[in-house]
Amino acid sequence: MNQYRRLAQQHWREFRPGRITEIDDPEAFFTELGTDVQTEVRQRWTAERVAASAVAGESYLERASRLQQMRRDAEAEVLRELVLLPADDDIDLADDPHLTDTEAAEEQWREHHLHELLDGRSVPGDFGAADRLRLRAGAPARLLELTGLSDEALRRQGLL
Repeated sequence: MNQYRRLAQQHWREFRPGRITEIDDPEAFFTELGTDVQTEVRQRWTAERVAASAVAGESYLERASRLQQMRRDAEAEVLRELVLLPADDDIDLADDPHLTDTEAAEEQWREHHLHELLDGRSVPGDFGAADRLRLRAGAPARLLELTGLSDEALRRQGLL
């Protein structure tokens, strides 16, 4: 069982239980999904490595670090697309006609910055305490863990 299959099963059990019941053979589904994710991450990472030009004066460790970040970025993108799908009961609040413009803007701000955190383009320390509270508002525990906004993660970083 690869790591992506385990992650998908865990996420879907917690956030998409209704969808799992619709799958004829969950074991086969998650095995195939895990393999697909692994293959897609590898393909995207390889394409990015090939397209990335060498950086003049870059040390071995700097290059290794840059390539690892490329892999993490590819992995985060694929996970968002194939595994970390919205919960069964999620609705797109930004499209809710009952929201005011201010509420819709707040939801769009939150969604944008949570994606930035998931992608690794920002970290919780980039935000002030008030903005971290805005980001955490109503977010499921798993999302807080993945973005580094859980109580435990914030304590480790000295942000809570």
